[in-house]
Amino acid sequence: MKFFIETIGCQMNVNDSDKITDYLLISGLEQTNDMPEADLVILNTCSVRFSAEHKAYSFLGRIGEQKEKNPNLIVGIVGCMAQYAHKEIKRRCKFVDFVLGAKEIDKFADAVSKFINTEYVISAKRQVGVFQYVTIMRGCQNFCSYCIVPYVRGPEISIGVDEILNEITGYAEQGVKEIILLGQNVNSYNYHGTNLTELSQKVSKIDGIKRIRFMTNHPKDFSDDLIDEIAVNDKICKHIHLPLQSASEAVLSRMNRKYTYENYKLLIDKIRNKIPKINITSDIIIGFPGETDKDFQNTLKASKDLKFGGLFIFKYSPRPNTKAYKFQDNVLLGTKKERHSILLDQSMDISKKLNEQYINRTEEVLVDAYVDGVCESRNSQNIKIFFNSDNNMTGQIVNVKINKAFANSMFGDMCEY
Repeated sequence: MKFFIETIGCQMNVNDSDKITDYLLISGLEQTNDMPEADLVILNTCSVRFSAEHKAYSFLGRIGEQKEKNPNLIVGIVGCMAQYAHKEIKRRCKFVDFVLGAKEIDKFADAVSKFINTEYVISAKRQVGVFQYVTIMRGCQNFCSYCIVPYVRGPEISIGVDEILNEITGYAEQGVKEIILLGQNVNSYNYHGTNLTELSQKVSKIDGIKRIRFMTNHPKDFSDDLIDEIAVNDKICKHIHLPLQSASEAVLSRMNRKYTYENYKLLIDKIRNKIPKINITSDIIIGFPGETDKDFQNTLKASKDLKFGGLFIFKYSPRPNTKAYKFQDNVLLGTKKERHSILLDQSMDISKKLNEQYINRTEEVLVDAYVDGVCESRNSQNIKIFFNSDNNMTGQIVNVKINKAFANSMFGDMCEY
């Protein structure tokens, strides 16, 4: 039997799909990237934004067409959208055989075994790349007023240290060089007294692992000991993704973010003082209910003052079950689009100027991929760097002298030192 899996959403979903893939491979199935070839189709869904749900239903339409051509096709829907909208999915898509929410992802084996006979194949392995996501905790209990995650993934649960280290050791043995530790609020990881700082120290001792990253961070939980560890641990990359969401005190309060803009700015200053080479990126939500022109101008000014290396900017969309769902979505879509465009343009300009400072500098990079004579790599600051090469150097750490810089990437030439 062959299976096809489509993943929508965050890195956590990617990691869940990896685990589903691993299970199906060792169960004797073969993975295909061509859905019409599949006997089993899995759609891993996201519900953080309306656009993700729209994409899921659109893809479900394609699956439905395939089911008409192949009535024996087995269809499973998993993930966050499946958690809260399972009844609606079954109502709208009667061809779906099973629906499994994000809280129930560990029950996938039981769910799929009702439809297929599996045969354990110990030699089957998923093809791993240079980097690998590793989930270290699930759930969240911050209850930001716009966020559906606590309702679809449940409260915070930290995964055992030995389980995490064994998983990473296995990846290292397969050639993985970089590990990205994942959690909805990764800074609050705590398993029987072991926090994120201590876990990172343990991961850095695993042979073969050259780089460590973690996400997503929350400003209220980013500790001094973690800052100190990033500063001194050469394996922890000098890049932090630290969502701000808004620089308006009123908006932050309605979002229930549990910090003020002044708190956030002081944290940024502390991080940069101790880690001068750090690259800080962030998230911003545009058009949250009640956001005024002044609120937006505060965020625009903050973005300019803080000089983020990159911004992920999202137009607010109401999510069912959240506190903000009851707020009046009173910022017009046209206004959201206009503010989004203004902030994005400013962010791209700032990123380009920051990247231009790398010109004529030599950067140590880890090569992620090789396509048509070009190596794609990233430095410790998580900036994409391209360079020409006659050889596939994927998985290797090399030095590249930068000669061109753009907002989202840089180009250079490989050098020997």
